[in-house]
Amino acid sequence: MSDDRPNRSDDQPDRSLDEPVDVGGHPRGTLAIVGIYGLLFVIGWLIMYFGVFVPRGPLTE
Repeated sequence: MSDDRPNRSDDQPDRSLDEPVDVGGHPRGTLAIVGIYGLLFVIGWLIMYFGVFVPRGPLTE
């Protein structure tokens, strides 16, 4: 006995399309780049301060 009706699973909507997409939280790569940039900025500032300004002494003597 052959059933000519379409498969019932074809009538069900795809649930993966209805679920919200998880974007994964915070952008870790961007935060790492900003953190590295901040660290390099502080190191550069310290080199300028202790390597250039401190050895020259005060402005007035």
